[in-house]
Amino acid sequence: MKMFWIFCNESVAEDLMEILDANGLDGYFVWKDVLCKDRKNGKTHWGDAIFPGKEWAFMVFCEECDVALLHERLAQLAEEPYIHQAGIKAFVAEAEKVL
Repeated sequence: MKMFWIFCNESVAEDLMEILDANGLDGYFVWKDVLCKDRKNGKTHWGDAIFPGKEWAFMVFCEECDVALLHERLAQLAEEPYIHQAGIKAFVAEAEKVL
């Protein structure tokens, strides 16, 4: 089993949820109002007047075959100029269900 983490600007979170919902996943976890410090790309979001905006974090548990499909769909989404501008990041890790 894999754990797929996706982080995006709140302005494109609905677009990301459409991708997740359209791909037949069993479900996913969402954290809204996530703060982000990004020194490299200048996309720091603290939700204040200096660094406006926030991020959303998504955690998806899925099988290996779903990871490839999800990665492909996210890569297509990231090619959209407004998505690229807003920012999206994804990470995959091994996961083992213990309970």
